Amino acid sequence: MRVLQVLSSTNINSGIANVVMNYFRNIDREEVQFDCLVFSQAPDNFDSEISELGGKVYHFTQPGLKTYSKSQKELEEFFKEHGKEYEIIHCHEILVAKMVFKYARKYGNVKCISHSHSVKLSDKLIRAIRNRFIIMRLKQKSDYCFACSRKAGQTAFGKNIKNDKKFFVLVNAINIDKYRFSTDDRRNVREELSIDDKLVLGNIGRLSAEKNQKFAIDVLNAMLAKGKDAVLLLVGKGGIENKLKEYARGYGIQDKVIFTGIRKDIPQILSAMDFFVFPSKFEGFGITLLEAQASGLNCLCFENMPEEIKSTDKLRCVSKKSKSEQWADIILDTEKPNNREMYCEELKEKGYDIKEQANNLKDLYFKIKEDNI
Repeated sequence: MRVLQVLSSTNINSGIANVVMNYFRNIDREEVQFDCLVFSQAPDNFDSEISELGGKVYHFTQPGLKTYSKSQKELEEFFKEHGKEYEIIHCHEILVAKMVFKYARKYGNVKCISHSHSVKLSDKLIRAIRNRFIIMRLKQKSDYCFACSRKAGQTAFGKNIKNDKKFFVLVNAINIDKYRFSTDDRRNVREELSIDDKLVLGNIGRLSAEKNQKFAIDVLNAMLAKGKDAVLLLVGKGGIENKLKEYARGYGIQDKVIFTGIRKDIPQILSAMDFFVFPSKFEGFGITLLEAQASGLNCLCFENMPEEIKSTDKLRCVSKKSKSEQWADIILDTEKPNNREMYCEELKEKGYDIKEQANNLKDLYFKIKEDNI
């Protein structure tokens, strides 16, 4: 079976792209093969790996006010040529789902899945209203509805979707053993970054307003004001990087904030950290929190995280009204774990291992193909 995965991009800094790739790497590719239809290109992407795994990547124009007709034409031409190659369209970009499904059904006999990855349609009110209009009746236009959490499903498909037999929560599972804490990795990364003797706070994700790394810098400043010799690792790239650097300079702590850029050694980076700070304003799931818990890191976030991510006692959620000074106090008062390796087994028991979930997804695809749910 060939499944067409529709997503915004294959950028290695994209959470959704990483979810798709985790499943692609671990699904039985003798039975299920992925191709990807994407709407934007990035210099750092998974395209080569997708090709190595047997998939194809097709790039299209992002629909917009000036490009809508062009996007429609490109999609129709694509499905006219390739539509019969696919039995399932799995759309992770819900704003284009109805357009994609229209042409997929016109030229092929497919089942269409809409997949919600966020608990907000936008952090800007006007965009959220516009996006709500765009996805109106998306549930009715989809054969099946997926989400990374129940809350994300309700955001896209309505509050009653949780009772629909064609709705499924597909957790953002990971290769848990890959994130197992390593003392060797910890030593090597800390030597590389010259942070051997520091208390290391960390955050991983796209540098953007909704990820709220500005607050993480506030927390670091509060820790330094309390006399703690600490640094902050910000792992990732994004549009507000220069603003964050300027913000750190405003505090005079620019030498304490380390911008690592995009790293491919995330498990090793996590081993080097002492505390994971995740002040994101909203998340559909928050997969880096799962990776941090697998590494046995103490994690701190706001209480708006989905219930599904609260998987171990390493994660503490606090009020959205809490200040950076309170976060600093919590970090300083939290005991360091004695055995960071043990949390991998706990997460496996709770169903977050990608090998198990990829097999479940394969079975689900075949049931969807036959409408045997």
